[in-house]
Amino acid sequence: MDTIVIVGASAAGISAADTLRQRGFTGRITLLGSESHLPYDRPPLSKQLLSGLWEPGRLWLRSAQQLAELDLNLRLGTTATGLDPCRREIALAEGEPVAYDGLIIATGAAPRRLPGDDLAGVHHLRTLDDALALRRRMRPRSRMVVIGAGFIGAEAAAVARDIGHFDETCDLGVRHGDLSERKFVAVYGRDGRVVGAIGAGMPKQLREARRLIVEQAEFPAEART
Repeated sequence: MDTIVIVGASAAGISAADTLRQRGFTGRITLLGSESHLPYDRPPLSKQLLSGLWEPGRLWLRSAQQLAELDLNLRLGTTATGLDPCRREIALAEGEPVAYDGLIIATGAAPRRLPGDDLAGVHHLRTLDDALALRRRMRPRSRMVVIGAGFIGAEAAAVARDIGHFDETCDLGVRHGDLSERKFVAVYGRDGRVVGAIGAGMPKQLREARRLIVEQAEFPAEART
């Protein structure tokens, strides 16, 4: 085996490359990452970075020198779009396919998408750029709705509370508060901007009341994770 391609340049991908070198692999390792940043640690995005306690430089998993020592063909800003196992090739969004003898897929998970989540004022929280964009928009005394009450959503909501947001934390399956056990199915807007979220099975009178509440706020649904 002469060439190993790793798709995904975050913690799992860089650890795989590190392990290959430690175990004596001397062939070519190509590391593909869709983001332009050096490999970085994602867990601090929803707390330390979002709150402003950390800047991006503290997130790097390896320094430029350490990456050079791994002797990688590091291709950042390169998005893999498909796999042809018969040809042993990875298709890219731009450029020629990348051939491999061995393949490691370490892309991780992506946030669930909801209808309407392309409206202005809706944010996802997965990447460094996502977190920086959200941090620039967060301000005291504005309403922030967080959909997803797991680790990332809970930390983002805690940061929002710390800086004075009026936040509402919603799980994709469970709504914490007056609309329990409602599944959020869409984000709705007005004039191209988000104004709220809609839950499946939500009584019409509650939906309308919730809509009135969020529309009266300065930033009614500022973020979604």
